[in-house]
Amino acid sequence: MDGEIGRLYAGAERSFGDWQVVADLVDECIDLSLNYRQSGHPGGSRSKVHLTLALLLSGAMRWDLLRPWRPFGDRLVLSAGHTVPLVYATLAVFDEAMRARHAREGDPAFAFPDGGRWALTWEHLLDLRRNGGLPGHAEMAGRTLLLKWNTGPSGHGMPPSVGEALALRAAGCEDVKVFAIEGEGGLTPGASHETRNSAWGLGLSNLVFLLDWNDFGIDDNPVSSVVHGDPASWFAPYGWRITGTTEGSSFPEVTRAVLEAARGENPGRVPSLAWFKTRKGRGYGTYDNKSHGTPHPLNSEKFWTTRKAFMARYGVAYEGVDAAAPADPAAQRAPASRHFAVALSVLRRADALVTRLSDRLAELARSLPERVPSFSLGGKGAALFADERLLDAERYPAAMWAKPGEKKPNRAALATWGAWINSFARKEYGRPLFIACSADLAESTNIAGFMKGFEDVEGWGWYQRDTNPRGTLLPQQITEFTNAGIVCGLASVNFADDPFREFNGFWGACSTYGSFSYLKYGEMRLFSQLAQDCELKLGKVLWVAGHSGPETAEDSRTHFGIFETGVTQLVPDGQIIDLHPWEHNEVPVVLAAALRQKAPIVALHLTRPAVEIPDRAALGMASHFAAARGAYVLRPYRADRPKQGTVFV
Repeated sequence: MDGEIGRLYAGAERSFGDWQVVADLVDECIDLSLNYRQSGHPGGSRSKVHLTLALLLSGAMRWDLLRPWRPFGDRLVLSAGHTVPLVYATLAVFDEAMRARHAREGDPAFAFPDGGRWALTWEHLLDLRRNGGLPGHAEMAGRTLLLKWNTGPSGHGMPPSVGEALALRAAGCEDVKVFAIEGEGGLTPGASHETRNSAWGLGLSNLVFLLDWNDFGIDDNPVSSVVHGDPASWFAPYGWRITGTTEGSSFPEVTRAVLEAARGENPGRVPSLAWFKTRKGRGYGTYDNKSHGTPHPLNSEKFWTTRKAFMARYGVAYEGVDAAAPADPAAQRAPASRHFAVALSVLRRADALVTRLSDRLAELARSLPERVPSFSLGGKGAALFADERLLDAERYPAAMWAKPGEKKPNRAALATWGAWINSFARKEYGRPLFIACSADLAESTNIAGFMKGFEDVEGWGWYQRDTNPRGTLLPQQITEFTNAGIVCGLASVNFADDPFREFNGFWGACSTYGSFSYLKYGEMRLFSQLAQDCELKLGKVLWVAGHSGPETAEDSRTHFGIFETGVTQLVPDGQIIDLHPWEHNEVPVVLAAALRQKAPIVALHLTRPAVEIPDRAALGMASHFAAARGAYVLRPYRADRPKQGTVFV
């Protein structure tokens, strides 16, 4: 191995002995936390330890343990979100090294920022899967801001990883990478196929998948009994770079594969895969599918067997070996806490290991650039979101509005508004605001406006991986689910200097027919939950339900778009705004009003046929600007006539 990979491997090779101690501690923390909680996923968490530590310590991934929100750090998506005990245990070990170093020397370089608000120490493992404690699946919030998406539902982490890699590339930061960790069971949902196609089509050389190939999910049947092939045959037909090892629990082989995938030559500028053949439940005493989601019974013989091996290896002693746990749940916490303290004492008493590990973590943090020369959203571009003209409909140009008597569908107004807002951003700030995509329905749903010019401003055009990577309309095919994940993932990437207070990045927009909107729901739901809890500011997503309403009856029942209104409301309260404009001129008004609100998702329901634009002044009706209020009175009762009822439109 030559060049950067050779240099990084040589440094890693000198540390493999330390890494093995860290791996043993991570294993121990996984087991202790799941034993105490009696809930969680041991098998996949243990099988991914080596690939995860190689990723985080070799230099393949550039990241900052203490400040994981830094904008130009590589991003980690734990697509196999059920294996989050692995991440919790890893962070607990790393943070213990930093805490011990700071306690020993007082050096602020090793101090937890903000009083430890973002640190995850072993004490937090006691509250795994408890109310107010660590969630049962991966979430991008609080002590796990290292993770860059909410995951757990199978297949749901892959499309957002594409969106995040795309946002980085579109912002001129292609050297910043996105790493997604998954198992082969997670490759079986349809989103996996859509993701592999999309990542190649978008030319995402900064996207790296790390695949834990262990052949088992939850049921007794191995994956290989129903899925043909191997990782190479699963990814090569999609144009990905592929490397891997059959020794997925050997640090030398795993590190070579991780570094090659992350830092190897990639002349085709395509996404990369590294696969690792492992045993699900490695070292746990229960293996394969039986280790998936059920820990050993509390303080059982199998639990103590693995503890005895750890005690013998490191010369420590747990209390109550082979004894049953106290019957009272409240009495179980104290001995569980002492077990963690014993395990982590292996690290704390090893001053030289604490020094080397904390130095390495600090070195990795220093490897992050403060600025990227090719970054295209900085300087004046960062001020776009403070410009009140963006969302002040009454200041929009005259060309935005249809004239009374014209017949236009309300969906046409989306095209006009999309063209104007990205053209305005280009003219004033040299950058786009929205990146959009559709399920091969860009013109049909009028979302194509986001790539078009407005008046004298040239449009951004179709995104093309080789010739126009700044294009604002992605050439997506019939991939509704993945399209939703792409734009949501894209909107989660915040390049602001202070991401806790402001957002600088892209907003996303995606469309399909209203009758197919349910295909987008899963990723929208996860984005809404992420927005609820994540302390970092996020962008916004426009969810376009085109051809909605009974007017699609000519397409028959298969395309009858009247039910999407229920789908778009199945998210937490306050996280979505549904827009149902009547006519063309209301569309820019309601969009501007909704996007001024805090809700991260705006669902825009548009209809297909042309509607005559009313002469509101002649009819005594309120202006289309009144639509900004949501429900409004089109025309009040006449004072000289009796009130004869109300008509709702």
